[in-house]
Formats: sequence, structure tokens, C-alpha cells
Amino acid sequence: MPLSGGAFLALWNDIAPHREREYDRWHTKEHVPERVAVEGFRGARRYVNRAASAHRYFTLYEVSDLAAFEHAHYRDLVANPTPWSASMRPDFRNLVRAACRVQASKGDGIGAAIGVLCHERNAAAGAVDAIDALVELAGVTACHVGDGGATATNWPQQASHDAPTRPFDRILLIEALDRESAAAALDHARLSLGFSDSTTLFGCGVYDLAFAFPGHDGAARGAHRRPAWSAG
Repeated sequence: MPLSGGAFLALWNDIAPHREREYDRWHTKEHVPERVAVEGFRGARRYVNRAASAHRYFTLYEVSDLAAFEHAHYRDLVANPTPWSASMRPDFRNLVRAACRVQASKGDGIGAAIGVLCHERNAAAGAVDAIDALVELAGVTACHVGDGGATATNWPQQASHDAPTRPFDRILLIEALDRESAAAALDHARLSLGFSDSTTLFGCGVYDLAFAFPGHDGAARGAHRRPAWSAG
């Protein structure tokens, strides 16, 4: 389905191997729900590619607009983490964050896998137009294009980045029924947009959906709001 807001946050990271199981619990039970409780957040999904050597996790937050990341409640979460969140931060690795405005979004439902292609805007000006053809490919459920810069981000005490990244200011997301369909559509997009084989580079790969937290249930959102926040 089309993304539910006018912007999104794309986020890649790794976690220390000995904490992967705990990371999955924390991200599911605390981190994602408390983010989606913030005004302007519409939902979130965590994806994973456990076969990848780096940037194994990909998280997609749907928001009303980029102003959601300036909301006082969001700043509160970042500046004042819970004890569990604070304990996870030193074991993050290779965190990359890209806040994007939605340029185009089309399709139905949420796919079980997602293909991600990051690139520089001038390198593929036809990405927005390409989604009309991409959503018609076998197994593809939806496609989205976001426009915005990326930053490599360190949590306090996080180990330094040891996996290479590359500049980009546009992201193409291809949702599909399975990773094979997502991979085929990603290859189709890469070739039609004139990219050489870049599947080994950061920002070009396929992830499996692990968890989704839709934000349309007000009671579920409210259950994760901090008591100090206003009722608004």
C-alpha cells in the first residue's frame, strides 16, 4: 500500500552478535512501540538480512512529515533513553540514518520482503517514473521513492563504523511477496535506471520483514506513551 505519511526514516544498523536475540526482543517490545507513540509517527517495520556481513538490520518508520523528528516527545526518547535502551546503545554498529520526503508511493498491502536501492538523485532521475512499471512485476506489492540525505550516526559509546557506506540522497523501496521476487525486481530497477552491478555495496540489497507495528490503533500507541507527556 502507499506509505501512510509524507515522509519516512530509513535506518540501517548492526548489533554485537552476542546481543542479537536481545536486540530483537528490545526492538519489538520497547523501541519501535515507543517511537510510534510519538505524534506524527504512523507506523514502523523492522527488516533483517542475517546473511549480510554488515548493515543486517533495516528499519522503516512512516511519519506524517519530517517535523515528526523535531517533536519534543521524540527528542525526549533520544535524549532520555530507558535503562534497557541505554544498555543497548554501546553495542550498536554501523548505524546509518536517512530522513526522506516521500516523492512517490504506490501499491497494495505490505510485502514480506523489501528491496532497497540507495543512489544519488542525479544518477537516476527516472526513479519516480520507474515505480509504475515496477509495481506490475511478478510478486511486487508496492514501491516507494524517498528524497533526503543520509548520515552515519553514533550513539554515545557506540563503537566506530567499520563497514563502508556511500553518498546517496534518494531511496527506492520495492516491497514483494518474497525475497526472490524482491531481488528480481531490484535487479530490474537497477538495470532500468542504468546502474552497474552494485549488489555488494551498501544500500543495495533485500531484507525480510521481521516485525511491523502499525500506528492506527490509538490504544496501542497510548500504551507506550511516557507518563510525563501530555495527553495530546
